[in-house]
This record gives sequence, C-alpha cells and structure tokens, in this order.
Amino acid sequence: MDIRQLRYFLGIVEHGSLTRAAEALRVAQPALSLHLKRLEEEIGCPLVHRTARGVVPTESGQRLALRAAMLVDQVSGLRDEIRGLEAAPSGPTVIGIPTSLGPMLTAPLVMDVRRRYPAIRLRVVEGLSGHMLEWVSSGKVDMALVFGAEPPPGLATRFVARERLGLVAPKGDETAAGRDRIELAAALELPLILPGHPHGLRVEVERAAASMGTSAHVVVEVDALEQIKALVAKGAGYTVLSERYARSGPEASGLVCIPIVAPEIERTISLAHSADRPLSIAARAVHAIALEQLGRLTHDGRWM
Repeated sequence: MDIRQLRYFLGIVEHGSLTRAAEALRVAQPALSLHLKRLEEEIGCPLVHRTARGVVPTESGQRLALRAAMLVDQVSGLRDEIRGLEAAPSGPTVIGIPTSLGPMLTAPLVMDVRRRYPAIRLRVVEGLSGHMLEWVSSGKVDMALVFGAEPPPGLATRFVARERLGLVAPKGDETAAGRDRIELAAALELPLILPGHPHGLRVEVERAAASMGTSAHVVVEVDALEQIKALVAKGAGYTVLSERYARSGPEASGLVCIPIVAPEIERTISLAHSADRPLSIAARAVHAIALEQLGRLTHDGRWM
C-alpha cells in the first residue's frame, strides 16, 4: 500500500465511478481498476460495491477512506512544511571563525543572516585557528573556517582563499629598514613572538622551519594576536602574520609587514563541516551566506 493507491481510492469514492475518477485523476481506467484490485487483495476484503450506477464504498471501504484522507492530508502538509523550512530556515546554527578573520567577516555575516533569515538563531564562536578543527570535528560548531591545505579526514571543505605570511616588525626597526622581502632563514633567527600550539599560525611557521632543518627562535608565546601586534609595535620582538591581518586594527600604523621568501610561507583557508553529520537547513543557509561574504572579500583565491 502506498500514498498513490490511497489517493486513487479516495478519488474513486469521491466520484462514485471509476470512469469519472479516471478522468479527474488523469489515469487510464484499466490502470485505476488494477490499483483498486491490488488494494483490495492487499487488505483482504472488498472495498467497494460495484453497481449499475457506479461504485459505493463498503463499510471497510468507508473506514479506509476516512483514515486515508487523514494520511493524505498529513503527507501533503509535511511536504508544504518542508518546503517552508527550505524557504524560511529557522533554528540554531553555530559557526567558528578564527580570531584573525573575525574583524572582516563576523559583523557582515551576522547582518546578512539577520536580514535574510531572521528566524535563524546564529552563534558565532571566535577563537584560535588551531581550535577550529577540533570544534568542527567534535560537533561544537556546525562549520568553521580552517587553515591548512589538507584538513583531517571526516571533514567536507570548500576552498576560500590562500594567503602569504610575512615578517611583522615595528615601524622604523633597523632590521626591516629598506627591505622589501626577507629570507625565511633570516626571519627564523629573529626573536619571535608567536601563539602556542595548537594555533595554526604556529604550526605553519614550525612546518616551514622543519623543511629547512632548523627551528624558530620563539622568545614569547601569546595566544592573542592583537596582543602580539601590540608587543611588536612596542619593540618587544617580531612575529609572523598575514599582511591582511598585520595591516588591520589599531596597532597597524606602528607595524610593517615584509614578505617572507626562499621559501614563501603560504596557507590555505577553507570553510569546513563534518562529512558524517549533514548540515541542518538553517546551517546550510548560513554556510551559503558565509561563502557569499567570503567571495566578496577575495579574487582569484587571494584576499582583495
């Protein structure tokens, strides 16, 4: 028994004639008769009396028609409800955004979600980039922006951008004066202020150092990028950041960012969610808006 058979049976009862029901349902009469016969065989009793004037439901047919009408209405209502959810998503959604991307993305994302889908209860969790992978893998967030070309298995990712890292020094610093680039080996020898593990920035710097058979000269660890920038501006040391982030915020005027070369340090940014847990309708809507916002901020895979 399926919903189509029930709809056909209701049409037969409503019109009192196989011929009229076939016309209304736009089904060939022999096919409609076959559906009725199979339904009666499946239930195990006659559902209609066949008369010269048409058909009338038996007592069993009347009971089936009553229950079938309720089921058909419920199925139709469910379809409309699901369509409504797709058109107007609602419910909670959590997105993780690394601290370095928060200033450029959080406010525009929240405003766009509020404007387009006011029934979505959006929560934005900002934190260290190294925590993003852990949070999205554990389900603490529905999706997150993550750094690294190869996120761990179990995550579905969408590429967002690539960015190069540079040496950040205080403006007027003798080491940086007159330079338009600095080799990685020279940068790693400077007294560096970096976040600790599992921050993605620290991982990228150490990976680059290991590729050269050396290590970074880290003198202070601070798990707050704005505080690192403030310390560098005061002459406490140097750091490694993207030019995008080094040139943002209140400390930017006191800093210079020099591209690192030989080799460059380049990292990939992606929007990730669990491949094992499908995104809810609300989360899918936020995911789409986040990609739109990020698309406005990048061009050919680079930050504008």
